Amino acid sequence: MRVDNKSKNILLVLAILAGYFLLFFFPHFISNNSFCLFKYITGIPCPACGSTRATILLFDGQFLKSILMNPFGIMTNILIFVSFFWLVKDVFTGKNQYLDFMKSNWQLKYKIFLVVIILSNWIWNIKKGI
Repeated sequence: MRVDNKSKNILLVLAILAGYFLLFFFPHFISNNSFCLFKYITGIPCPACGSTRATILLFDGQFLKSILMNPFGIMTNILIFVSFFWLVKDVFTGKNQYLDFMKSNWQLKYKIFLVVIILSNWIWNIKKGI
């Protein structure tokens, strides 16, 4: 069974809304439980460890604490908000610009920049001992 692009976009929008619903209404359950499989297996925090807690701190208005917990939290939330509105626009216009953009082949310099940011954040997480 093949799913059309509009249905994919709607599912992505609903997944984003569900995730933020859980973060907003059940922050204590989420912040008190670790869901990082990488950290569970290796004992080393992954580059994204603390992003969920950073998001909860952001919702609580603690911007500086959010950044110090994990800068990826802020960056991820910005990207998710942009993605959300882009997907909603695509649903209403019948276009597929978001999924086409995500499938595009990015230039090597952008890939290297992304790897450097991820590795820097990973070192930051390990040094903090998240």
